Order: sequence, then C-alpha cells, then structure tokens
Amino acid sequence: MTSTSQVLVSAKLDGKYGLLDTSGHWYLPPTYDSLGTFYHQSVGYFVKNKWGLLHASGKVISPALWDEISYEEEGKIAVFDGDYWGYIDLHGKTIIEPQFLEADDFYEGLAGASKLEDNWGFIDSTGRWVIAPQFTFVAEFIDGQAYAEEEGVAYSIDKKGKKRAIERLEMERKRVTTENYKMGIQTPDGKWLVPAEYDNLSLRSGATYFFLLDGKWGLLDTFNTIQFPNKLEQYRPFSDGLAPVKLNGKWGFIDHKGNMVIPAIFESAFSFSYGRAVVQFNGKWGAIGRDGNFLIPPRYEMITGRFQTVHPTEHAPYDVELD
Repeated sequence: MTSTSQVLVSAKLDGKYGLLDTSGHWYLPPTYDSLGTFYHQSVGYFVKNKWGLLHASGKVISPALWDEISYEEEGKIAVFDGDYWGYIDLHGKTIIEPQFLEADDFYEGLAGASKLEDNWGFIDSTGRWVIAPQFTFVAEFIDGQAYAEEEGVAYSIDKKGKKRAIERLEMERKRVTTENYKMGIQTPDGKWLVPAEYDNLSLRSGATYFFLLDGKWGLLDTFNTIQFPNKLEQYRPFSDGLAPVKLNGKWGFIDHKGNMVIPAIFESAFSFSYGRAVVQFNGKWGAIGRDGNFLIPPRYEMITGRFQTVHPTEHAPYDVELD
C-alpha cells in the first residue's frame, strides 16, 4: 500500500464490495459482503451478518461483531450490539460501553444520546452526561451551538445547555412560510429576497435556490429570476459548480445558470467530488468527469456515494485478522 493520500470510493462487483481509486483500480479487492461509505480513515465492512471496521490500510480495526456501526468522528465510532449503542476508538477498543437507546456521532467533543425514547442529552468522551437528557431531538454542535427541540419549541443551545429560542437568533437570511403555506426568503430587515410564492425552497446553493412549484423543481437566483423552469423531478446539491438533476426520469447535471451541462441520460447520479461524479448507466455504475465522459467505465453493480480522501498512514490500528 502507498503511504500517500488516496481518493477512494466503495464499489460492488460480482456480489462483493471493495474500494476503488479515481482511476478505477482496486485499492482493496472486492471480498466483503458490504462496505459503508469511506469517512475519514475508516469504513464499515459486513461479513457473516455483522459489521466491523476497516482502516484505510486494509487492516481490521474491529472484527465483525456489531449489528450496526456508524462513521468515525473525532476518533470515535458508535456501535450497536443489538440492544444498545456504545463507542469504540480507532484501535477497536470499547471506550463507552453499549448503554444508549440511541447515540449520535461526536462533534466538538460531545455526542447526542438517549436512554429513553424522545429524551436526548449530550455526553462527553467518557459517556458522562454534560447536558442532561431533556430534548425530543438534537443535532450536532457546530461552532459551540447545537439545534435542539423540546415540546415543540426549537432552541439553539451552548455546551452548558443554555437555551436561546431559534426565532430570537440573528440570521443573515431565512426561509419564511406564510399562512397560505407558500415559502420565500427574507433578509433580517424583513425584505423579501425571494417572494413567498413557492411550495418549497432549498437551502442556498451559491447564488441560486432550487424551488418547488406544482410538484416539480426548478432553479432561480437571488433576484427571483428563473434559471431553469420547474420541470425537474428531483435534485442533489451543487458541487464543483454542477448539480445532479432528474428530468423525464433520467439524471443529468446543470450549472448555476440553469444550463444542462451534462445531458440527462443516467438512471442515477451523485454530486461531483475530486472531479468525478458517480453515475448509473444501462444498469451499471461508473464515474464521469465534468465533460460527461466516463473516467471509470460503467461495469460495477454499485458504487456508493462520493469519492473521499483517506490517509493510510494516519491512526494505524493494531493488527487484527479477519476470521
């Protein structure tokens, strides 16, 4: 194995999963019943109806012992033993015994967790409650703040559990739904950036928004100029200036000006990463470049998600062999 960074994606061939590089060469050969999406330096692998964890080097971090396994975040991986969730570290060692009914990934040193249904709080890396269970829903911490809901009220909370009602938070711009269930976007001073005349609006994608009207999606800019009419059945986020969109049952790619840069000829398509987009064509999966030409021929039974960077020499695990 090379010690330099690798850009990899999970792929399936002849009923087994392995890892491909950007040239379509096998980095790890297809020998696994299933592989999750590569995230940081690890990927979940599935054998004999159980999940384990692989390092980017191909070494086993944790043998296949778990009913479910999450992504690696901050050196911790949430695992499910069939009854409860706990956490293991990058060496496969249990650092928090399974005890939670539900458990999220760690962000900024804390993870949302629950021992009772609809009763969430936040734990630290030892499993100690830092914010006591009290919320019906929580999201991860970003820049010291986390979204939380309690009895139908939405809050932003800090790491001490102090609450601020969402409606009192200052926002650059926000989506607003009117009494007749139409959606628009307002600036903080109440001016309509995008008038409330749409059934739904996406989060901002650069200088454009996807809008839903009469059951179909289109694209408009911040001046409320329609860049692509509401003819799309589905869309995925912009990346590298292009967004996958579904038109007349097929997927293609448009730019922020609404130009169909890559024709809608694919059965499925994911957003670009590292100059490549995973697509399905004639029942098989491959990867195309920004010109729409195949860089990895469509010959795989499945390619999962987007290409991601991994570093095989980081966090090298103990040697543990597969059964």
